[in-house]
Amino acid sequence: MAVPQHERIAKCTTEFVGTMFLCLTVALSAESSSIAAIAIGCVLMVLVYAGGHISGAHYNPAVTFAIVVAGRGKITAMDAIMYVMSQLAGAIVAALLSWALIGQAAAAYPALGANVGVGPAIVAELVVTFALCSVVLHVATTKAQANNSYYGMAIGFTVLSGAISVGPVSGGAFNPAVGLMSILYGGSAAANVWIYFVGPLAASILAGLCFRVCALEEYTDTPKQIQALIAACVIEAVGTMFLCFTVGTAAGGGSFLAPLSIGSALMVMVYMGGAISGAHYNPAVTLGLLMRTYFGALDDDFSIKKAALYVPSQIVGAAIGTFAAWAVMESNASVGYPALPSSTDIIAGILGELLGTFLLVYVVLNVATVKELAGNSFFGLAIGMVVTSMACAIGPVTGGAFNPVVGLIGVFSLGAGASISNIWIYWVGCPVGAILAAAFFRLQNYSEFEKEDDGEQHFMRHASHEKDKEKFMCYAQGSHRGLKKKKEVNEV
Repeated sequence: MAVPQHERIAKCTTEFVGTMFLCLTVALSAESSSIAAIAIGCVLMVLVYAGGHISGAHYNPAVTFAIVVAGRGKITAMDAIMYVMSQLAGAIVAALLSWALIGQAAAAYPALGANVGVGPAIVAELVVTFALCSVVLHVATTKAQANNSYYGMAIGFTVLSGAISVGPVSGGAFNPAVGLMSILYGGSAAANVWIYFVGPLAASILAGLCFRVCALEEYTDTPKQIQALIAACVIEAVGTMFLCFTVGTAAGGGSFLAPLSIGSALMVMVYMGGAISGAHYNPAVTLGLLMRTYFGALDDDFSIKKAALYVPSQIVGAAIGTFAAWAVMESNASVGYPALPSSTDIIAGILGELLGTFLLVYVVLNVATVKELAGNSFFGLAIGMVVTSMACAIGPVTGGAFNPVVGLIGVFSLGAGASISNIWIYWVGCPVGAILAAAFFRLQNYSEFEKEDDGEQHFMRHASHEKDKEKFMCYAQGSHRGLKKKKEVNEV
């Protein structure tokens, strides 16, 4: 069915304006503001909210390409071509407008950091763009997450996190249109523009293919049990990978915004994968949810066998994230990882990790598993910001893992012997904190363990998709966000 011309014009102008303001924010703030990453992530967030119902709010050729690779007829070939042309045009206009406002010399553009090689830059662009495209596909195009109100925040904060963690390395484009601004500056800047096409576009292919493996209900009404289990394990590995990659690069880079980058990475991964695996990404969280079942929560199906598959998946993800961070930082000595400071004794280290993990699991259980909060959209924000808060408060005392596999980053990156000799505290303090949080949750939420007539539970991974009834974590919806009456509008 042919798309009406006025509708295509509306979509393309939306893509043009959205990409223009995204790129303009990059050009005006990246060199002049210490919190430019926040400005860039937030402007993308508001633009996604503003334009999603019209064009889907891609603002990025890599996102458009990922949606094409994922298939399902979300966008026509002609629209995809027109979108990319509009996005690239918006980027060039934005660069020129920044020159008019502050002058060419003061305007910023994506560029490799000092002494950064091509390889590390491509890996940085690939990993963050893969995360970005994966978030877009899962939070804004699936039935399982229909009608949510967090999609813009999840997308914008993925870029915010990446801009902090690897922006100083690759220039932090994660978007061929943003990278295209560099071509106007000539010299080495123009010569390296291809990096911002190769890395992000390769990432879009990987994200689209991974989506096909994980978002089973988008392709079949009756996925096999083994397929669902594989999908859950892949999501656990992907989410843990991006979290550990962000720890390794953001903490390794020494940015004062590193806690925000790490917490944001967890937040967006929770929103991305919650409908598939429950988005644990942490053996302590898995243990806390297993204890919830053990304590007698109603209608749970989270078994010890599934937990036994989740934890290895998380460890594999942590290893991949660490090696990717190593590739970006170019030296294992530059990869950041949790380590007990010499000024902290073992008992204080264990106590600190116990308290931080207690709060994390306590929040997970209360915001994402209880009937009283069914339908909320803040669960990912709440979970991610626990890590940001505790990284600031307890991190200087213990190293701030609150996650046993995050503690393994030092092992995988071959950290100095003295600094990783106490890694075991993260495998003691964190699980104990998780068990105590589950016990406290049992005390708090008696109704979750009391027999009820309907027996319906909304429990992270245990939420299931039913025909004509969508459930996501503690979220239940019946219609897809962005659907107009009798007419589907392409999602982000």
